[in-house]
Amino acid sequence: MFDVVGNHVGNVGYDYSSINPFNSATYYHDCNGCPSSCNIENYQNQPEVEHCRLAGLPDLNQSNSDVNNKLKSWIANLVSTYSVDGLRIDTVPEVEKSFWSGFQSSAGVFCMGEVYDGRVDYVAGYQGYIDSVLSYPMFFTLRGVFQSKNSMYNIESELNTYAKYFKDLSVLGNFMDNHDQTRFLNGQSDYWLYKNALVYTIMAQGIPIIYYGTEQGYAGGADPNNREPLWTSGYSTSSDLYTYIKTVINYKKTAKIYNESQVQRYADNNFYAFTRGTTLVALTNGGTNQASITRTITYHPYTDGTKLCNLFYPTDCITVTSGKFDVVLLHGEAKIFYPV
Repeated sequence: MFDVVGNHVGNVGYDYSSINPFNSATYYHDCNGCPSSCNIENYQNQPEVEHCRLAGLPDLNQSNSDVNNKLKSWIANLVSTYSVDGLRIDTVPEVEKSFWSGFQSSAGVFCMGEVYDGRVDYVAGYQGYIDSVLSYPMFFTLRGVFQSKNSMYNIESELNTYAKYFKDLSVLGNFMDNHDQTRFLNGQSDYWLYKNALVYTIMAQGIPIIYYGTEQGYAGGADPNNREPLWTSGYSTSSDLYTYIKTVINYKKTAKIYNESQVQRYADNNFYAFTRGTTLVALTNGGTNQASITRTITYHPYTDGTKLCNLFYPTDCITVTSGKFDVVLLHGEAKIFYPV
């Protein structure tokens, strides 16, 4: 995938003559109707979001036919020249929705847009103009659940809202860290809380995105501290998080759970479980200091006598008896069970 932007160009001090091909002020939005800074200051004001500048960057006017056509011609050429499989599109809400339909069509490949907002209805409003969006509302929910130990009922509630507004949940971009957010471990150093969050990110319905450095336990703060160089880590492939993430991803590929729907099986303040096909994912927000929690699962797809074993400790197995089974989580661990 390539990361592209159609909203703005680099900050050249508004000397447009140095920009090719948009070398005239006529290609850009003016400051009429904008705050005195000409920048977006109220992200609840959509006309301001679409017309004014983002952090002082010259804001392209896609209503100008030359701008519109050149952007679409450029993206078609880029995809063709470099055999691009997909695009991550920056700053999608800063451009009118109607533009993105033509841009997506010109690209001719899968597109995932950045709609940096926590409102589900607002973010979902862009799916259809482009194939997919980053799952920002769920990101904020999961950070609250696993970083701040908010109730895990919040996952259930958010998924219900997602089902109401999104056209296709299977293509949304799941993430727990990126270059615009302080890293998870910067605000919460408990590795088991992080591992639970990462298991949800990878195993839940959607397309998982793992930010580089996650596997090395990076804990940087706000930009630019969350964009640490990777080479200083020595590219360890034996670190705790690297091997943990690799184990989950390899299982997901082998079990092909990406073809299966996500079905909630249990939820309360401190425990959440769902299945995808015959795989059961059990999570908690208790953290390392949580001694032990046990939950009895009665809503599930298994027949009596089915033996389920834990991906991380294959000798940790349970058997479905009388239509139910117990899941025990020790010290804040996450478990992934599969039938054997």
